[in-house]
Amino acid sequence: MHWTILIKSHPDASGNPVLQGLRMAAAAVADDIVVSIFLTEEAASLALRSEDLGEKQRVHHDLIAEVQELGAEIHVIGLEWLHAAENRTLIPGIKVASMKTLVRQMKLSDQVITL
Repeated sequence: MHWTILIKSHPDASGNPVLQGLRMAAAAVADDIVVSIFLTEEAASLALRSEDLGEKQRVHHDLIAEVQELGAEIHVIGLEWLHAAENRTLIPGIKVASMKTLVRQMKLSDQVITL
């Protein structure tokens, strides 16, 4: 079984959809479900490495590291502004993808979850 989880909500959005999506991904991978996560729109900033993290950001980054360690692939879409920003690099292991990659992955998935 394969899931694609598309996270597009702002990391501070009401109801914590980013947190819930990352927790769901970790639980699914731990239960032998292959998971591909795509960060886009408001959630794309989660892919950036930062030394100055608040408590909530640290939790998100820890969960990203956990799902990567468990074997999930994480992709980011829409970081056109990354090249213009100084000292901004992606978290190791996160891949830059296109909408074409997302659509192909969604076609192959048994389940697509959008948060």
